[in-house]
Amino acid sequence: MAIVPLHIQSLLLTQLLRVLAEDGFSSEQLLAISRFHLNDSKDKDVNPIETLKLLELASSLSDDTTLMTRLGQRMDVSSYGTFSFALMSSADLQGALKLLLRYGAIIGIPIFNVIEINNFTALRIRLDVGSPIQKRLITELAFAQILANANSLVDESIFSGLVHFNYSEIPQQESFGSLLHVPVKFNQAHSEILIPKSILKCRISTANPVANVIFQNQCDSLLRALNQVENFSSAIRRILVETGGEFPMIKEVADKLCVSESTLRRRLSYETTNFRTICDEVRNALARQYLSNTKLTVSEVASLIGYSETVSFRRAFIRWNKTTPSEFRQNSPVK
Repeated sequence: MAIVPLHIQSLLLTQLLRVLAEDGFSSEQLLAISRFHLNDSKDKDVNPIETLKLLELASSLSDDTTLMTRLGQRMDVSSYGTFSFALMSSADLQGALKLLLRYGAIIGIPIFNVIEINNFTALRIRLDVGSPIQKRLITELAFAQILANANSLVDESIFSGLVHFNYSEIPQQESFGSLLHVPVKFNQAHSEILIPKSILKCRISTANPVANVIFQNQCDSLLRALNQVENFSSAIRRILVETGGEFPMIKEVADKLCVSESTLRRRLSYETTNFRTICDEVRNALARQYLSNTKLTVSEVASLIGYSETVSFRRAFIRWNKTTPSEFRQNSPVK
């Protein structure tokens, strides 16, 4: 999950309180959730840990397992400010999907991997923080939000795809399909939305190519501002790239950033990552660059990015890219 902008957190809280009030919860119970939100929203933006806690607190009050799905459907596409206009001015759902993947952090949408599976485009959610129950809640919220907004953009219910959840069936599970208007399967390998590729060609009724360019530029500015909250990750990447492969220890990096090691680890957890993951990302980026643009041997590339044994580098590269260094090079001729 990304850092959640405060206005989105406030919108989430407002809709959450409305759903719970409709379910008959008392003002005292709702006040407890409101106070939680106010206590943990003192900064400009809210770290994902607090968002997960908020959702879990609400879920603990209710025995309705579809609570997050119902909440996601309340997060209307017109409520996201500039990002709303960017989505609504897109030419088709394919364009809106690209915007969601690029600018989703503006509205606190989790990270998705896009996988092409036969006639489907799969949006596979990636969650690196939270307990199993918290991951379930944010998954259901995000899926409902995406499906409801897609239908709203084309003024009709058009989805004939599938929703997969990577956890066991839960009480009221038959209600998920009727709420989401798509077949739902549990106990799957991944939590994902499978969208027929033909649906992505559906035109958006409010498409406006000229306005879309303007709103995308504004989204770029918003995303840059949001990334300033998450700048520890980008700062670490820059430090690692500048070392040329001989990566410093986290303590040295913390010293360069003028923070303690514990503070750095905590901030990285807020940004849903850790030092080792960032090191691997940079090593992989450097390895791909060397393999694509130089004639260095695989052994030399391994040494350059800090691997003393080629076999260890090869194993890591396969884990990162699902292909060997040699196969990657064959598909990326030296320039």
